[in-house]
Amino acid sequence: MINVCLYSGDSVQFGGTELINLPLLEGQCIWIDIQQATSQAEQLIFDQFNCHPLTIQDARRVRHPPKTEHFDDQSFVLIRSLKHSGEGLNFETVQLAGFIGSQFLITRHQEDCTSVSTWWSSIQLEGNMARGPFELFASISNSIGLEYLDLILDFEPTLSNYEDTLLTSPSDDLLRDLISCKTWLRKLKRLQGYHEGVYAELRQHLSEQKSDNNELLHSLTDAYEKFERLQSLSSLYYDLVGDLIDGHISLTSHKLNETMRLLTVVTTIFVPLGFLAGLYGMNFDYIPELHFPNGYFFLVGTMAIIAVSLVVIFKRNKWL
Repeated sequence: MINVCLYSGDSVQFGGTELINLPLLEGQCIWIDIQQATSQAEQLIFDQFNCHPLTIQDARRVRHPPKTEHFDDQSFVLIRSLKHSGEGLNFETVQLAGFIGSQFLITRHQEDCTSVSTWWSSIQLEGNMARGPFELFASISNSIGLEYLDLILDFEPTLSNYEDTLLTSPSDDLLRDLISCKTWLRKLKRLQGYHEGVYAELRQHLSEQKSDNNELLHSLTDAYEKFERLQSLSSLYYDLVGDLIDGHISLTSHKLNETMRLLTVVTTIFVPLGFLAGLYGMNFDYIPELHFPNGYFFLVGTMAIIAVSLVVIFKRNKWL
């Protein structure tokens, strides 16, 4: 499917490839959105706008890290838009390629892209196209950044709940959830690190090429700051979740140590008692104390004194 939006200076037209009429007139701007089109249809458009073959290969790859490349007449930007977010930080992304020229923007994605669809039906589309393709791409980037921000900010109450639960009732389920969150945060942290680098490089390029266009630089800086904040938040939450995991392990280890200490104390008390009981429980006629008057009570008293003495020693040393 190929959708085309043509801005002609005072109006916007929506349609298909029939709106592509090159060369574009002065003041015109065209946005071509390609989704699940055939390779032949894609290639025809890429050839019309002189897209570099290597960038086309990168755009068609199933998975590729976000990147940007610049040529004499256009720039190529590859980013990942948020496609779906499930419970917690469970999310999926869709690869979005952008070919940006002086009068055209070509976006290519294999699956539905929420940010692209939102801008396609936005009442602000005409105003953005009037300011040029880079301005439109910066606006789409801002929408993508906001989606990621909503994802990670929605996770903040969950993280607070994890902290409270850790103090009240740590469990294996909590540890499993924390490890899962740390995995997703690691992915988000790595992804936003790529995005931050892409927009930093893109902003530097535009500062050198279009230093007089302050409005465009401001829009792109706004997108860069969103991804910079995303990188900062994902790193912060990654460290916090890591601390919670360490805290959970420490609490579990402490609880286990307390249990083992109690068992050790009980074992220490009953070892000498068991020795005495076993010694005088043997069935021999010639045990010296066997016929001793009140021998049973002496033995029980000795065992009681040993047990009480050990309890006192453990209490004094704060082992109990």
